[in-house]
Amino acid sequence: MASGDLPDIFMLSDPTKQLPMLIQSNSALNLEPYLEEYAPNTVNDPAGALMIEAQRLPANSPDGNMYLWGMCKGSWDDGTVPTCGHYIRWDLYKEAGYPKLESYDEDLLDVLEQLVALEPETEDGLKTYGLGAWFGAGQGWGEWVFTFGLGPQEGVNLIETTGRVLGVSTVDSTPLENNQLTDPEGIFWRAVRFYNKANQRGLLDPDSFTMTSDIYEENLKAGKYMFNVPGWMSTSANTEFNKTEGNQKTFISLPSLSGDAEDRFGNMYRSERQYVVNAQTEYPERCVALLDFVSTYEFSRIAWNGLEGQYWNMEDGVPVPTDEYLTVTKDDALGVETGVNVFHHFCGFGNGTIEPSTDVAIDLYQFSDKANEAKLNDTMKDFIAHYGQESQVDVYRAETPTTDSMMYISFGDPEGDIDTYVNEINAYMGTNVVLAVAAASDEEFEQIRDNMIAELQNNYHVDEVFEYFYNEAVAQAEDVAKLVEMNKAIQAE
Repeated sequence: MASGDLPDIFMLSDPTKQLPMLIQSNSALNLEPYLEEYAPNTVNDPAGALMIEAQRLPANSPDGNMYLWGMCKGSWDDGTVPTCGHYIRWDLYKEAGYPKLESYDEDLLDVLEQLVALEPETEDGLKTYGLGAWFGAGQGWGEWVFTFGLGPQEGVNLIETTGRVLGVSTVDSTPLENNQLTDPEGIFWRAVRFYNKANQRGLLDPDSFTMTSDIYEENLKAGKYMFNVPGWMSTSANTEFNKTEGNQKTFISLPSLSGDAEDRFGNMYRSERQYVVNAQTEYPERCVALLDFVSTYEFSRIAWNGLEGQYWNMEDGVPVPTDEYLTVTKDDALGVETGVNVFHHFCGFGNGTIEPSTDVAIDLYQFSDKANEAKLNDTMKDFIAHYGQESQVDVYRAETPTTDSMMYISFGDPEGDIDTYVNEINAYMGTNVVLAVAAASDEEFEQIRDNMIAELQNNYHVDEVFEYFYNEAVAQAEDVAKLVEMNKAIQAE
C-alpha cells in the first residue's frame, strides 16, 4: 500500500485505519456512481442493501459515500456449530445420567468432573481433563476463551477493539453500562474465574499455560477434553472421532445455560471482509460488476462447493450434494483440483447463510439436509430427543428466547490517546491475566483480580477508555435503530 502499486481490487486488513489513508491519497474509488447500473444484484438484494447502507455510516465512511465492499455476509454456520459455543461430550453426559446443568459458573464444572470420571484416559492411555486452553499463544489469541468463552452464550459481545472494556447486546448492540474489565462480576472476570476454578479442581490441563492452539486442537481430537469453545475445533474433533466405525463420541453445542439470548444464528450484515476498488483503475465499471457477480448467492454456492454437476446437482429446484462430496477431505489439494473453497473469502455469503429461494445453506458439504442426516448418529439423536424436539436447530430455538444475533455497532479510529491506551490495556492483560487462572485458592484469585482492576484504574486509563467507547456506542443509537429495522424486514420476508 505504501508503494502505491495497488491492484484493481484489494482487501483491507484494518479498514478503520487504512480507508482514510486511501481516500486521502485518492486510492479508494467512490462506488456510489456505479451501484445502480453495475451492481443490480447487490442493490436489489435485501442483504446487499443492508450492507450498502452500513458502509455509508459515519464509522465506515468519512462522507456518507460507499467505499468499502463487504464479502462474506450472513453466517459461518447454521446455528448447530456456533463459532463460540459450550460444547460437551454428549455421549458421556448421557452415560452420566444427564446431571443438573443449569449454570456456567457452578454446574458445568461439576458435570465435567463426572465426565472425566467416566473416561479418565483416552484410548491411547492419555490422562483426560475437563478442559484445556492455549494460554501459551500469548496476548489476544491466548485469551480467546475469556473474550468469547461466556459472552456470546449469554447474549453479550465483548468488543476487542475497545480493549474488551465494552460489552454490547448480541440482539441489538445496546451497550452494557458496566466496564467489563473493572466489574469483578462481569462477563470477562466470570470467564477467568471459571478457568481458575477448573484449575483448582484439577480439571484444567496444566499444559494449558504453555501450549499453543495447534497442540490444543490435537489434544481435543485425541479425546483429552470433555469441553470445548471454538466451533471449528469441535467439528475437527468430531471428524476425527468419526473415523472409527460406529462412533458415538460427539461434541455437541449446548443451548445457553442461563441466558435469555445467545449469539447462535448470526448475521454479518456488513460482511466480514472489506474490499476496495483502486481509484486509479482503468476499469471501474468492470470492477464493480465483478464484485456484484461474486456477491450473489449463486456464485457463493460455487465458491464453497464447486461447479454444478461435479459435487452437487439441482434436484426439484434444490441443490443436493453427491454422496462422493460428503466423503472428500476439504484441503488445499482438493481446491487446486476442483476450485472448491478457493474463493470462499471472495464471495458474497458465508457458508452457513440460507439461500432464500431454496431455503438451503450455501455450504452443502456441512449444512445441507443430506449432510446433516449423515452426521445424525445415535448421540445426536439422543440430544434432540432429550429436549423433546424434531431437530438440533429446533432445540436451540426452543430453549433460548432469543437466538438471532447481530453486531450493529462500528467504531472508527479512536480520537486522541484512546488507541494507545487500548494497546496498553491489552498488553497488561495479556501478560497478567493467566496469573489469576493459576491462583491456588479463591482468596488468592480475588486478590490478584482486585489488584489488576486497581492497576487498570490507576495506571491504564481503563475508566476513560470505557467512557469514550460507551458514549460512542450511545451516539450511534439512531443509525443502529435504522439497521435493526432493515434487518427485521429481511427476517420477516
